[in-house]
Amino acid sequence: MKFVIPIFLLPLAALPFSAASTGSTTCHDGEHYRVIAKPAESAGHHFIARKKMPGDDGKPCLYSAEPGDFELRNKNAEHFLALEGSLLILDSGTAPEPRDLILWDLEKRIKVYSAPYSGPYRIKDNGIYFWQQSGEATDANCAQAAIWRKQGLGAAIETEVWLGFADFRIVRGIATRCTARQ
Repeated sequence: MKFVIPIFLLPLAALPFSAASTGSTTCHDGEHYRVIAKPAESAGHHFIARKKMPGDDGKPCLYSAEPGDFELRNKNAEHFLALEGSLLILDSGTAPEPRDLILWDLEKRIKVYSAPYSGPYRIKDNGIYFWQQSGEATDANCAQAAIWRKQGLGAAIETEVWLGFADFRIVRGIATRCTARQ
């Protein structure tokens, strides 16, 4: 029997965390932090980031803020993407791509990056690869643009970029693609 893994699941398979769920609450355990996610009333999740201490492994997955926790209340339909060291990586939005990519430094308790992105994403080389709009699509640079316009959609040219975790600078790659826009 041959198994096919959908491409949108591949980036998650390589992430260095584990997830446990209790009811509607989900815990994402990294090396130094546990992130507890609870669905928000409308869309997205609320998050509690808790620094891990010896003996914390195996604790129940409960959304309950404790002294020293860092709580992030849902603002724009944020969803968990990854926990990379002390970086919490979130997706924000309810519409089709592009959506917002948000990175929080849990040690400093500050947002260190926020900008539109498209997937798929992958974490590698101490950073995250994803796609960003780099230009407008025309009939000359995007074969599908005319078809999408007839369907009531727009189109954009995107470039694959890499965001380094050390300095949060974007490095543009050479790969480009044409994508539909709603």
